[in-house]
Amino acid sequence: MVVKARIEGHVFDLDTLCELFPAGDPRISKEDDGYYLASQDMDGLIDEVGRLVETAALLLRRVVGVARALDSSFRPVALTGQYTDDSGNGKRHHVVAAAAAEIRVKAFAVGVVTSADGSPPQPLPPPQGPLYMQLIKTHPDVSDVLDILGKPRVSMTWVDLYKVYEIVRHDAGSDSALKAKAWVPEGDISAFTGSANRPDVSGTEARHARLPGGSPKRTMTLAEGEAFIRKLVVAWWDSLSE
Repeated sequence: MVVKARIEGHVFDLDTLCELFPAGDPRISKEDDGYYLASQDMDGLIDEVGRLVETAALLLRRVVGVARALDSSFRPVALTGQYTDDSGNGKRHHVVAAAAAEIRVKAFAVGVVTSADGSPPQPLPPPQGPLYMQLIKTHPDVSDVLDILGKPRVSMTWVDLYKVYEIVRHDAGSDSALKAKAWVPEGDISAFTGSANRPDVSGTEARHARLPGGSPKRTMTLAEGEAFIRKLVVAWWDSLSE
């Protein structure tokens, strides 16, 4: 991979991408002058700026979708408009854009992990990012979900979340088939769908303006709905990876 796209965002989110995509394709790396997205999909496009930008944007959107599903604190990052060809030709394209500053604080737990008998810990499992991205090749529904989760905004809407739910449900086969998977509690499904659809629960953010009947016994906030979708999506991906 010789063509790479520089990306920008909060250091917490950029570091998260480095942890999820440290190798393979696509790959996110931290270099002396910033963070970069690299993929074979961009190789050979350094002289075709339109295709290069379009390809990088799609890749980053899907990478962001994976990160959002796996990390509740993740916020989208963006392309800077700078592309570099490492093949030795030294070709670069630059687009200058201003970015707003943001201060965030992240807490970390520090400790030493050992097994019960005091032996050294087992090696960490391979990063999940590339594994989930590979599902796109054999499962088109995964790419549709990533295109929604990878939208460049901090929070999802009920409409976004419900679209993801519908895609997963369609892939499972039906409502009853999805519930039979037991990826999430059945009661959570009812709470999610009721909260997403009903204006008497979610106000103007709900998918519908009017619905007959009373409010459901259990409801979810938008943040809880997003957590529900993350759990459902990751369980679905894991089942496809088996």
